[in-house]
Amino acid sequence: MHGHHEQTLLRQAGWAGWAWLAVLLATFFAQALALFVPFMSIKVVLVGNDIYSLPNSVRLMWESKIYVVAILIAFFSITFPFLKLAVLLVVWVAIPPTRERERILYWLCLLGKWSMLDPFIVILLMVLATDQWAVSTQTFSGVYLFLGSIASAIMLSTIATQIDRWVNPFAQGVKPTSTVKTRLIQNSGWLSVVGPITLIISAVCFIIALVTPYFQLNQMLLTSDRYSILQSLTALLHTNQPALAALVAIGLIIAPSIVLIMQVWLWIAPATQAKHQRRNRRLRAVHEWCMLEVFALGLLLFLWEGTTLMRTEVKPGLWIILGTIVIYYSGSFVSLVALTRMSKRTDTEKFITA
Repeated sequence: MHGHHEQTLLRQAGWAGWAWLAVLLATFFAQALALFVPFMSIKVVLVGNDIYSLPNSVRLMWESKIYVVAILIAFFSITFPFLKLAVLLVVWVAIPPTRERERILYWLCLLGKWSMLDPFIVILLMVLATDQWAVSTQTFSGVYLFLGSIASAIMLSTIATQIDRWVNPFAQGVKPTSTVKTRLIQNSGWLSVVGPITLIISAVCFIIALVTPYFQLNQMLLTSDRYSILQSLTALLHTNQPALAALVAIGLIIAPSIVLIMQVWLWIAPATQAKHQRRNRRLRAVHEWCMLEVFALGLLLFLWEGTTLMRTEVKPGLWIILGTIVIYYSGSFVSLVALTRMSKRTDTEKFITA
């Protein structure tokens, strides 16, 4: 039996463990540097040109008495990213295979995307300022350093979770013994009706949310344009912001679409219980890149703090996005409950085979 030190992920991963550690240290350095490099500038005619860094934005919001927003940005975009990297480092080099290690990695994966809150607010500012003569914005290297470090941290936690699942018996759970192929839609009772219906409603709402405007500018000297998620993506590409456009495309369009497709496949495709569980784990990994809820919080915070710069009128798209999130995650919850119920059955119970 190896000692605890030799059972850490760093040792269990071999040479890849040291490569992972090197990437984590580089991510920490990029994240720290992003605090001192400007994110963007906002130029308003007859007012002036303000340059914002991440700490400066928090300070300005606090001085403006927007305390809740300042605290949320400070926690999700400054404190939590460094806390996550520190916890990942401890998990990687010091914690032996235990259930606690599996749980810590689970929560790090679940919460990692919330660090993208500030970039989404930057995106909203840039989108609303597109083709406006009275207001203009410009991004600097700080926002790209921050985007890269947060994306790297999400990937590091995903990789750590996968390796932990391979080598940590507590993360593997109880392995199903049944080799019978079944369809989830045929073996989940009343959930086999609720689950697919929720998925259909979720898909319809998601498509509507992509094309329905969420904001409209409502201010003198500014063009009263409307903006949906797809229009935001187009605006970012038009202003030559490929990194921010990639965040919108992946977090708000591609990843949610893939999750919906994977959930449909989870319900209808025949598989053994073990394969159903593997499909669900892959679905969870893609879920880490679904950022509709982060974007929605950014929209709500912008309504709170951004209207002093550009007054906006709320359009139905905002409420459709919020409704989509509720239905979207309700469908995921139903799928998880159905899988759990099916996995608890024994080989002696009656299955409807595929």
